[in-house]
Amino acid sequence: MTGLIDNTLFIISKATKSRATLLLKINNLEDRLISFIGENPDKLKNFRNTLFHLHNSSGIDNESVRNLPSFKSISSDLGVSSCYVKPIFSVNERNETVYLILFTDEIDKYDQITKDILLSFANILSNQLKEADEEQSGKRYDFLVSEETVDEKLITENWKENFYNVWNLSDDIIFLLDNDGCFLKINSSGALLLNYHPEEMKGKHFLEFVSDENKADVSAAFTRLIHSAEPITFKADLKSRIDKIISLEFNGKTIVKGNKIIGMFGIGKDISQLKIFEEEINRLKPKLTEAQRIVEIERSRVQNQKSIVEELNRLKSEFVSNISHEFRTPLASIIGFSETIVSDPDLPDEMKNEFNNVILNEGKRLAKLINDILDLSKIEGHKITIIKRNFDVVQMLKKVIFKNKAAAGEKGVVLNFERPYDEIFIDGDKEKLAQVFDALINNAIKFTNEQGRVKIIVNNLFKEVEIVVSDTGIGIPEKDLPYIFQKFYRVSRPGTEIPGTGIGLVFVKQIIDLHKGLVSVQSELGNGTTFIIKLLKSIRVNKNEVET
Repeated sequence: MTGLIDNTLFIISKATKSRATLLLKINNLEDRLISFIGENPDKLKNFRNTLFHLHNSSGIDNESVRNLPSFKSISSDLGVSSCYVKPIFSVNERNETVYLILFTDEIDKYDQITKDILLSFANILSNQLKEADEEQSGKRYDFLVSEETVDEKLITENWKENFYNVWNLSDDIIFLLDNDGCFLKINSSGALLLNYHPEEMKGKHFLEFVSDENKADVSAAFTRLIHSAEPITFKADLKSRIDKIISLEFNGKTIVKGNKIIGMFGIGKDISQLKIFEEEINRLKPKLTEAQRIVEIERSRVQNQKSIVEELNRLKSEFVSNISHEFRTPLASIIGFSETIVSDPDLPDEMKNEFNNVILNEGKRLAKLINDILDLSKIEGHKITIIKRNFDVVQMLKKVIFKNKAAAGEKGVVLNFERPYDEIFIDGDKEKLAQVFDALINNAIKFTNEQGRVKIIVNNLFKEVEIVVSDTGIGIPEKDLPYIFQKFYRVSRPGTEIPGTGIGLVFVKQIIDLHKGLVSVQSELGNGTTFIIKLLKSIRVNKNEVET
């Protein structure tokens, strides 16, 4: 009898498309789960305890159950939003009632049509429970039909007719198989889906309608059904009369009488469209993955560009601040010493000459700063002009070094020049390359402490000339090395005030690049810096200056 009750509950669960379905017996002493269709009945423990106390106090009805705190909790655990409770069998002398409880994830799922279907099945369950109780106790009891209307009684009295109405009205395939797996009965909608009449399928084995690719899987599912008391879910492709393949998802359960399996009840849902959607999703997944990857790349690129823009804005702000400082310092000297000369007619000639020299030097410094800024502007606008001519790079370096000897001497820095005795000719812009090496040597002196050394080395290579400008100065931190040729970048030296605009090395890099040369830097904090420049050599020729 237990197997029949389980089968009926299984049919109810599938007919009403409930998420979970249970039969619960409650009396004064305990509650007992008779049958359950669903997942993880342990989640119902607190809910059952609440129903037990409710049954023994005020009684159970749908409204009181839906307002229970424990129902709200189980709604979250089971992923449901509504439930339906109906008492279907009672024994008054034991204050014992069996409740049919269904859960669904659809609000208002249990409408009047569903309730009418439930009344038909409830009558079947009532009879089965009554027979089971009579077998156990040897007594006869009336099953519960309390508070039913006249219309409900008419429905329950014709439960067989209603059962077959549900059977034939369902869009799903509903069928019964014998213990050999042959069709005993199939609903009209199910047979029509396969382009058959129900009588044509009667007596034929289920596997006759299964596609060849799925027969092994279906046989394995049937084997699991035979060895399980619980419903089994499996998928299979069935062939229609016109060889159309229909994909279905089946829920099956064996029908047991005594200890013997006498058949199987099954419901199949057409998932052909769903399968098409899944295949389309699988087809689109790589494209989605690729699109997501591209989006991430673009997002990363935008973020990098944003960081670069922010960094450039910061560097420009620092540049403006540094330029302002560099302008103010010589201007302050020029104005201050000029005012002193003008305001004091009796100023000794020696002091006037000294002040005039300061004004002259500061004016030259200011002019150089302005020229540097103009050169940078030309480089940014790609307006800089390279006038190439053939010249001896060694002689050019001699003049640049001589120009910086005074500055090195004032600071106590030793300036050395190592070069081959050969002449080394290149084709390039002599004036701008002289500016490049003047900037490098000037920087080397500026960042080298007293008694330090600055060395310029010329190496005559096979196709190139290598010029090395090395010092024993304060060096450049490793973290700053990748950025020293960027516009406006200045190495941060906390506690050290060394004048500069951060554009000298930008000019160096741009001019060497325009000569298709190479500039690199090696440095170690506290142990000096070495700049290495390589330029292509040429043979000595006499030719006019050419603008390129």
